Amino acid sequence: MASVLAAYERQGATAAPEVLQARQRGDARLTPVALQALVAFENPVAVPEVLQQLAVPECRARALTSLASLGPVARPAATEPLLRLLATGEEGWERARAAEALGRVGDSTALKALRQAVYEPHSEVQAAAVRALGSSTFRAHAEELEPLFQQVLTTHASPVARSHARWALQALSGEEVRPASPSEPASVLPGRGPDWQMCQGPTSIHLHWEKPKAPSREGPCADVPGGDSASVLEAMGEACLVGRDDGEFGGTLEVHEAGRVTVLEEPHANPLQAVRMHGTLVVVEGLAHLFGGDGRLVRVEVSEGRWRATPWVELPGAPLAHGLDEAGNLVVGTTNQRLDEVVCGRAGASAPAHVLRVTVDGRLTPVE
Repeated sequence: MASVLAAYERQGATAAPEVLQARQRGDARLTPVALQALVAFENPVAVPEVLQQLAVPECRARALTSLASLGPVARPAATEPLLRLLATGEEGWERARAAEALGRVGDSTALKALRQAVYEPHSEVQAAAVRALGSSTFRAHAEELEPLFQQVLTTHASPVARSHARWALQALSGEEVRPASPSEPASVLPGRGPDWQMCQGPTSIHLHWEKPKAPSREGPCADVPGGDSASVLEAMGEACLVGRDDGEFGGTLEVHEAGRVTVLEEPHANPLQAVRMHGTLVVVEGLAHLFGGDGRLVRVEVSEGRWRATPWVELPGAPLAHGLDEAGNLVVGTTNQRLDEVVCGRAGASAPAHVLRVTVDGRLTPVE
């Protein structure tokens, strides 16, 4: 019931007293779900516990997502811990998610650190910092940030950072800002190949990937309910990773084991494909819908029998296709084409795609 109420987010906030009572029962299964319900309600009671989670490496991805959801409710208590993580986090995704959360939680004290992060060494952190600075949190500083966005749009090496700068400038001016052609990464017009196809509808673009082959009757994925309609069906030892993509209505990512199902992500995920990269299982997620597309890569890992999904790399649009290069790095084709361009036929039958290489440490580089 707590999970259902959380799905209604702030609309379920009237149930906060009951959720608080449930959280005090000390039930190891109920307590984390009740906490997530309070986060969804944007209840300030959740802030201290989420900050405790932030200090635990295994819980850090969930805590960062929760702080971004809590937004101004977590201010100012979360600003200093997030700034510390942005400066000292061991992994690029940690620093990137900290920057992203500061776009919702941070105050003017975070401005200098985020400006510096725009040109820090990791491409994922750079893009997250630009996105944070372009949020409504820092709209009062628009005049001093506009030259930075212009500079990022025309000269920055990260295609994701350039995309966020363009959207920030568009929000400030109220007018469409076209990409700066000299800084655009290499583009291609993908044809229809054996691994993917794109179907265009009147209200959204649905990306259809090849369904997984029918699992063996002896394998861990054999008895998964509704396995034939899953977008991701990947055996992981004695467990099965199951992804379901419902387009604009979200989706789920779960691990099915004997007698147990672990939900790894919130219903807003759009898992499309699973790929193994340098021994790590990576789920490609994304959706092209309405005013553009978005996508990301999520790492799925297990430690001491506990599964978790870690947001890893943000993509500059919805993923269309993927492959591995000779070094084992992931290569992804994406599109952020606007829906009106598709419906009105201004962009032709095939959507342009950026082709990007993702290295083992989560850096994005354009493919020549």
